[in-house]
Amino acid sequence: MARPAGGGKNTVESCRSVDVLEWHRRGYLRPPQWFSWAWTRDGERVASINVETQRHGVTLKYRSRSYGEGWRDVEQRVGIEWTSCRLGGERPWFECSAAANGDYCGRRVIKLYGAGRLFACRHCYRLAYASQQESAHQRGLGKSQKIRMRLSGSSNMLEEFPDKPKGMHWRTYERWRRVHDVAEERSTRGLMGFVERLGRRTSRRA
Repeated sequence: MARPAGGGKNTVESCRSVDVLEWHRRGYLRPPQWFSWAWTRDGERVASINVETQRHGVTLKYRSRSYGEGWRDVEQRVGIEWTSCRLGGERPWFECSAAANGDYCGRRVIKLYGAGRLFACRHCYRLAYASQQESAHQRGLGKSQKIRMRLSGSSNMLEEFPDKPKGMHWRTYERWRRVHDVAEERSTRGLMGFVERLGRRTSRRA
């Protein structure tokens, strides 16, 4: 089951998911065939499903357990739609098979999430991305650190901005420097805003 990040909505990152493009790249969607798909944590298998492939759909077979209930066998049919690519070939999409209040979803998506008994799209489960729940300070800090490490530097913001890597064009390096500086400024403003709000709350309690 998905878990909220920071007390907000449940997130896609906290859910097990299946990716139709990954299965296509691995050749798993060439019917008819069976395969097993597993999720691991620290190298240990934590969950798995069996999948039967047809041309226009897959059947997911697994066991599910809700809070306070026993294990139940689930067999879920998920449609697959194929669309033409601009440079030739086809690409697949899952068709979300979830329904709420009698309304069938049917969204065309790449990933389905196991946030409940059935696999469904993030819209049906109202899942957010973890980055959407980060503060302005966290987003800015994270982006700044990623740029520093991309340039073979340290993520420590107290250290000097890394020198231009060998082989990188100066124009590219300066562009990354500008993006870094904007993100760092956003992080600082977000932190100052948080401190200011905290100060106001403390004053009201005094």
